[in-house]
Amino acid sequence: MKKIVLLLTGIIIISNAIWSYVYFKEINKASNSGIQVYNLNGTGEIWDVINYKIIVSPTKIQRGNGRLVYKGDSKNIENSTYYKYEIKEINIDDKYGTVFVNEASSKGGPVSILSNLNDTGSIIGEFSYDELKKDKQNYESTTITITWNDNEGRLHSETVNLDIDSEIVLNDE
Repeated sequence: MKKIVLLLTGIIIISNAIWSYVYFKEINKASNSGIQVYNLNGTGEIWDVINYKIIVSPTKIQRGNGRLVYKGDSKNIENSTYYKYEIKEINIDDKYGTVFVNEASSKGGPVSILSNLNDTGSIIGEFSYDELKKDKQNYESTTITITWNDNEGRLHSETVNLDIDSEIVLNDE
């Protein structure tokens, strides 16, 4: 009887050791998975988004460096006094969350909307809550909502859905 108990105890200890090794190896692999670079583009009715990037490293994330391209007649917005763009991604709870906002307004003259939106700028930071749980599907759901006024002061808004056009993964292994 003692031999059977010792044998079963040994099997349980060995199986737990194997499962622990596999589990912690996967956790370590996920947290040190190298660098992912996603290049996103999107086409809207009035605006296009070109070369928006999301760069994910084991410790930080960078978003931005894209271009917003106005497809209408530039004369219609050359005296615009307001624009805003807001970038959102789907969080792990399947709800959109804002990751970046830029807004400009002017009272004495135009905000030079076309030259200012030539580069969306970028933001680099530490991971926020649950950021490490995001994956390619979350980034594929990125949207940019552009709000602006025209020369007559009428407010317009358009949301452009972005798609990943290319992906680069650099592993540490």
